[in-house]
Amino acid sequence: MHFPHLRVASAYSAHYGVARPHELAQVAASYGAQVLACTDRDGLYGVVKHVLACQQHGVAPVLGVDLALLGPVAASAGKHTRAAAGRQGQHGRHGRSTVPPARVIGRVVVLATGGNGGAGYAALCRLVSAAHRNHDHHAARPIGLTRDQIARHVHRAAAGGTPGLVVLVGPDSDVGSLLARRRYRAARTALRAWKRVLPAGCLTVETATHLAPQGSTLSTGHAVRMLTVGREAGLPVILTNAVRYAHPGQAVTADVLDAARTLMSLEELAGSDPGVLQPTGQGWLKNTAEMTRLAHEISAAADLGATGAAHLLADTYRLAERCSQDPVTDLRVGQPVIPEASVIGLTGNPNTQLRTRCYTGLERFHSHENWDRTVPGLSGESLRSRMDRELDVIAQLGFAGYFLTVSEVSELMTQLKVRHAARGSAVSSLVVHLLGISPVDPLEYDLVFERFLSPRRSSLPDIDIDMESAERHRIYHEIFQRFGSSRVTLMSMQNAYRSRGAVRDAGLALGLEQELVDHIAAQLWRVPGATLREEIAQRPELTRLADDLKANRQLDLLVDLTERLDRLPRHISMHPCGVILSDATLLHRTPVQASGIGLPMSQFDKHDMDPMGLIKLDILGVRMQSTLAYAVQEVARMEPDRPALDLDAMPRDDPDTFRLISSTHTLGCFQIESPGQRELIGTMGPEEFNDLIVDISLFRPGPMQASMVRPYLNSRHGWSTPEYPHPDLVDILKETRGVAVYHEQIMRMMDRMTGCGLATADEWRRRLGSETEQRVEDAFRSGARARGYDAETVEKVWDILHAFGSFGFCKAHGVAFAVPTYQSAWLKTHHPEAFMAGVWEHDPGMYPARLLVGEARRMGIPVLGPDINRSVDHHRIEPVTARPGTVESGDLDEGIPYTRGGSWGIRMSLTSITGISGAEIERIVAGQPYSTLTDVRTRAKPSRRSLQRLASAGALDSLLNTSGARASRTDLVTHLTRRADQPAASRSASAKGQPGPGQLALPLGDLELTGLPPEQPEPSTEEKVRAELDTMNIEVSAHLMDGHTALLCSYGVTRAEDLLGLRNGTEVVVAGVRVSTMTPPMRSGKRVVFISVDDGSGAVDCTFFDEAQALSGPVLFAPTMLLVHGHTRRTGPRGIGVQAVQAWDMAHPETLPDPATVLGSQPKPSRAPARKPQVTTS
Repeated sequence: MHFPHLRVASAYSAHYGVARPHELAQVAASYGAQVLACTDRDGLYGVVKHVLACQQHGVAPVLGVDLALLGPVAASAGKHTRAAAGRQGQHGRHGRSTVPPARVIGRVVVLATGGNGGAGYAALCRLVSAAHRNHDHHAARPIGLTRDQIARHVHRAAAGGTPGLVVLVGPDSDVGSLLARRRYRAARTALRAWKRVLPAGCLTVETATHLAPQGSTLSTGHAVRMLTVGREAGLPVILTNAVRYAHPGQAVTADVLDAARTLMSLEELAGSDPGVLQPTGQGWLKNTAEMTRLAHEISAAADLGATGAAHLLADTYRLAERCSQDPVTDLRVGQPVIPEASVIGLTGNPNTQLRTRCYTGLERFHSHENWDRTVPGLSGESLRSRMDRELDVIAQLGFAGYFLTVSEVSELMTQLKVRHAARGSAVSSLVVHLLGISPVDPLEYDLVFERFLSPRRSSLPDIDIDMESAERHRIYHEIFQRFGSSRVTLMSMQNAYRSRGAVRDAGLALGLEQELVDHIAAQLWRVPGATLREEIAQRPELTRLADDLKANRQLDLLVDLTERLDRLPRHISMHPCGVILSDATLLHRTPVQASGIGLPMSQFDKHDMDPMGLIKLDILGVRMQSTLAYAVQEVARMEPDRPALDLDAMPRDDPDTFRLISSTHTLGCFQIESPGQRELIGTMGPEEFNDLIVDISLFRPGPMQASMVRPYLNSRHGWSTPEYPHPDLVDILKETRGVAVYHEQIMRMMDRMTGCGLATADEWRRRLGSETEQRVEDAFRSGARARGYDAETVEKVWDILHAFGSFGFCKAHGVAFAVPTYQSAWLKTHHPEAFMAGVWEHDPGMYPARLLVGEARRMGIPVLGPDINRSVDHHRIEPVTARPGTVESGDLDEGIPYTRGGSWGIRMSLTSITGISGAEIERIVAGQPYSTLTDVRTRAKPSRRSLQRLASAGALDSLLNTSGARASRTDLVTHLTRRADQPAASRSASAKGQPGPGQLALPLGDLELTGLPPEQPEPSTEEKVRAELDTMNIEVSAHLMDGHTALLCSYGVTRAEDLLGLRNGTEVVVAGVRVSTMTPPMRSGKRVVFISVDDGSGAVDCTFFDEAQALSGPVLFAPTMLLVHGHTRRTGPRGIGVQAVQAWDMAHPETLPDPATVLGSQPKPSRAPARKPQVTTS
C-alpha cells in the first residue's frame, strides 16, 4: 500500500492551504496512493470537491477537519471580554446563548470513520456546525471547541458501538504545545485527559516533521517527543506531513497566505514567530518513498530502529483504512433528497397530487372560453396532451415531490404578495406554468419541454425564481419558518482572490507602503491576476506601472506573488440566491455556519449541490422586480380610484411601448439599457414581443461572437434574403430570419433530419463544442442520410450545428427576460414618474444615479430636492404645479409617448443625503411636519453634522421660507457651522433654556433663525452643485458639466442630443461625466473599451479601439470627466456613437490639448450647454 496522507489542507482552507483538491488528488494518484484525506481548517469547505477528485483518480477519500482547541481565558486576559459578553445579557445575537470567552490552546484534527452508512460523516458535520455555533462574532470567540465539547460529539458518534470520529492529537495540539515548551509532565497529563474523555479507539497521536530547526513544532526532535508520549500512553501513533500544498514550489505562496491571515509582513512574521513560516518548504504531498524515509528518520532519532518505523507506518495505514469513505454508501453521492411528504402537505401519491394541482391550474389559466384567445389555434385537447406528457416524464423520473416543493415556495411568495417569476429553461414547462411558478405559457411561444427535462436527463432540473430583491431576506426567513431549520439552509459561495485583492495581500506580505499598494490596485480594473505581468506589459493604461516594475525589484516580486494568489479561495460568504431544501437529515449531510443575515448557510457552494443530493433553489433577488412592484404601488397610492395594475395580465402588444423601445430612450429598462443594447434595438426596431425575445437572445457573448447578429439584421430589414439550408427547416428558422439563434431551433433541426427525438437532440446539443462532438456528428450524418437527405444538405446543416457550438441561447430564458423588459418599458411609457421613482429607489441597472436624474429631466419630470417636511425614507412621486415657461406635461421628447395622468414630480429621499443615520431619518419622518428649526431639533434630535448636511442639501429651505427669515441658505449653513465649532460653554451661555435629554445644545429658536442677518446671498448654481455632490454624490440643481461652458465652447463640443443629426464619420469633440465603462468579450479576441459619458442632455457612447487606447493611456479607466475627440459612427436610424481618437482628463486642464489642434481648425461655435427648462413647484 502506498502512503496515505491523513492531514491535508486544500486551498479551501482560506489563507492557509494552497492546492485545490483536484491537484492534490492528481499528485496522490501519480505515486499510486489509494487513500487521501482532506482536513480543511475550520470547516468542510473542500470535501465535496475532494471526494469527486478522488473518484476521478481512483483514490479513496478520507474526510476530516482541522479545528482550534479552546481553553478558558486567563483571569487577567478575559476580564474585558467577559464584561463585554455580560453587557450583551444572557443571549447573544439572534437569540443564541452567549458562549463563555475562550482562547486557542492548540489545534486538533478530527476524522470521520467510514463503512458505517455515513454515521461518521454525519457526526463530522454536526461537530463542525457546533464549532461555528459556538463562535460569537461580537466577543471575537475563535471558531473551535473545547476538549469536553469534542468528547461529547465523539461519544454521540460512538453510541452505536462503532466509533464514528477519531481525534488526532498532533504537533500543534495542546499536548504538542506543552512538549514544545518542554513541559513533559503537563503534556502527559493533557494526553491522559484526552484518553479519559474519549471512547476507546477514538484517539490517535499524530507526528510529523518538516525537517525544521529545533524549537519548531515541525522539527524531527518534536516528532520524536510526540512519538514517545504516544507510545507511553499506549495509543496508536501515525505519521503525516501536515500538507499545505501539492508541490515544493508552492511554499512561497503559503508564506504569503500566512502573512495575510495574521495581517503581518513576512519580515514581521519571521521576527514574532519563526515557526509560522516555511523555512524548509517541506509541507508538500510527498510520495511513499519520501514519507517512508521520514518515518525511519523519526524512528531512528527515537532509538526505535526499523521496527519503530514499521509500526508508525502500519498505524497510519490502519487508520486510513478505517476512515476511507465510500462515496455511495457513506456519502450518498448523487442521491437527491427532498422534504418529507408531510412537510409539503402530501397525504397520498405525489404524482396524483401534482396532476390534480395541474388540472386546477389548467382551469384557472386556460378556461374553455379563453383557450383560443390565449393561443390562437390551440385546443384544450392540445393543452391536456402537453400537460399529460410532461407529467408522465416527471413521474417516470420520480420528481413530483420536487415540483410540489418548488410550488410551495412559489405559493408562499404569492401569499406574501411578492412579485416573482421563473427564469431559464423551466419556463419551457407547462407544468411549471400551471403551478403558478411562471407567468409564461410555453405553448404561446412554442417552447420545448425537452430543453428543460427529459428521461435522458436524470438529474434534478433547476427551477430558478426571480423575485423582488427588497423582499429576499424576508422570503428566506419565511422559508425557514415554513419548512423548519432542520430542512433548510442557505447556500454559500467561495470568494476568490482577484488581482486587486491579491495585490493588497501580496503588498502586505512584502511590507510595502499601503498608499503605494492602493495606488497600484486602483489601476487594475478587470485585469486578470493570473497573467498580470503580461497584462501590464500590453495595456497602454499601465505603461507607467510597467516602467516602475523594471526599476523596482520589490514591485516585480509583488507581481509574481499576485499571480500566485490569483483565484485562490479567500473567504466564504452567503450566495446571493441559493436556498437548500431537504428532509430532516440535512444537517447530517452539510455543516452550517452563520451567514451575514443571521440565518445558517451551508459550507458547500453551488458546485457541491448535485453530488451531495442537496436540492438547490435559486431564489434570485432581482432589483427590477422590486422596481416594478414599487412603481405599481406608487401609481395605486397617487391614483387610488383607478383599477389596480396587473403587469402580468396585460397584453404585450402596446404600440406606444414599442415606439419607446425603438427610440432607444431605454435607460432604466430591464436588459435593454446598456450602450450595446441601445445600439441593437435602435438598428433592429422591435415592433412586437417576439422581437424582444430575439433581441435579448442575440445580445449575448455567444451569438455576438458567432456573428449571428448581422445576418439577422440584414434579413430583417430586407438588405439580404433569408437563407434556409433545406425547405424542411423553414418553419424552424423562420422566426429568426434563417439564423439559428435558439437552442430549441438546433434541437428541432436535429430531430427533423434524423428522427432522433427532442430528448436525444438536446443531449446532442449539449455535446456540441465538446470533446465528444465527433460522436454527435457521426450520429447526425448517419441519421440524416437514412432519412433521405442528400450529402450537400447534410454538410450544410452540420456546418450550422458545428458553428453553433455553445454559442446559442435558450429561447425560454429569452422569453422569461423579455417579460420584465416589456413591463418596464410599458411603465416608463405610461407611468414615467412612478417608474423612475422605482428606478431611483431600487437601482436595478448599470448606471449611476446622476444619469438617472438626468433621464428624468430629459423626460420632463420635475426633480424635487430633499425637503424636511416632504421627503421620507424613500423616493416617491408627488403632485406639482407647472409655472409658465416650464416644461408642461405634454412636452414630449421627439414624439416619445410618455403618457401622464397628471403633473407629478419625484421627491428625493432623505436617504439620498449621506452621513445621516437610519435612526435619525426615522425620527425625522415620524415627526413631520415641522414649522421651525427648533421643532426639528427638539423632536427629531438630529446630530450637529446631520443638521448641517440637511441645510447644505437644501432640505431646510422650506423652513427658511415659512418662518419669514430673510437669511439665505448660505447664512443658515454658516450659522450652523459656527455653532457646531463654538465651544460648549459659549453655546450654553447664549442659550435661553436647557435642552432636554438627547437634545442638541444648539440655541436655534424662531427668534434666532428669523433674526439671522442676511449677510450672504443665496448660493450660486455652481455652489449648490458642489454642496449636492458633497452631501448626496449627485447634482440636482444643475449638471456638473454646466460649470465648464466656456471650456466646452472653446473645443466646439457637440452635445449628446445633437449627435443624431450628424452624418456618419463626422469629426466631433464630446465631453461628459463617465457613467459606464465596459470591456465585453469580442470575437476578434482584442480588447475594445466602451465608455459612456453624460453631458446633461444624454449619454454619448464612445468606442476605443487599439490606437485610441494607446493614445489615451491612463485616462481610460480612472478620470471622472472626459473630453473625447473622435468621429461619429452611425449604427441605425436611432443609433449613433463616437469612435474615439483620443481622450483627456478634464480635471487636469494642464494636460488638455490646444483647442485649435483638436479638430484641425478654429473651434466651431457650439451652443452653450444650457439646461432644459425646469419644472418648479408652487
